[in-house]
Amino acid sequence: MNLLLTFAPDVVPAWVASAVVVCTSATLVLVAAAVLVRRIRQSLGVAAAAARAEEEAEEARRELRGVVSAGRERVRGAEFSETLLGARRRLIVHGVGMTNVSREGDLIRTAALNGLEIHFVMVDPRWLRWRVGMAGVVGRFYDEPRMLLRIEKAHRDLQAIAREVNAECAEERVRVHTYRAISTFGATIAEPGTPEANGFVEFHVTGRLLRRIRFGVRYYRDGPRDRSVVSQIVDAISDLSGYDFSATVPIRPLRAVRRW
Repeated sequence: MNLLLTFAPDVVPAWVASAVVVCTSATLVLVAAAVLVRRIRQSLGVAAAAARAEEEAEEARRELRGVVSAGRERVRGAEFSETLLGARRRLIVHGVGMTNVSREGDLIRTAALNGLEIHFVMVDPRWLRWRVGMAGVVGRFYDEPRMLLRIEKAHRDLQAIAREVNAECAEERVRVHTYRAISTFGATIAEPGTPEANGFVEFHVTGRLLRRIRFGVRYYRDGPRDRSVVSQIVDAISDLSGYDFSATVPIRPLRAVRRW
């Protein structure tokens, strides 16, 4: 309309043309404002929907204490590899014998060279050998008469990996901790003590592979009486080893569990 009035100024009186131009311009401004308000509302609606979805996911994690999966649908080695390679700052690997993990030297070396701090927490093989009857108990539990020998070898292998990697990195990136107690669970936890904490826990009903139960776990906002499984597992590993794995660097020493 404005363009028509410009090229045909004599069609209507000048005051009418001016009024039409003003009204048309005002209409365009109002339409643009309405479109802008609509788009802002849409973006706010998307943001609100995303916030609601996150709150619902958080509530679901809270209901299950942060357990996000359960069962044996995943391969143990794949879970370990994914958790290890997904970690950016710190990883703790807890178990009894580390007989499988100790074979992953190349994977451990790659992660450590990329800056990852890795802690292995396992039973002290010397304690198992010194304690009368303990080697037999472990052998029967895992249905493996030579289990103590396998644990001793795994401990030597992990120490060798730690020495080699730390020498290559010129600092301590890999550390092997031991405890003198019986633990019937294993765990691999990335980023302990942070909101990004995640990993998996394996409870050994018996030592046989078919009698083990695994859970995938993630952190949610802990409360004093409502703590996530992953936080409780990290606390248990810290108590066993005597180190606070949820603390920032440097790791604060804790009182270790009582030596039998």
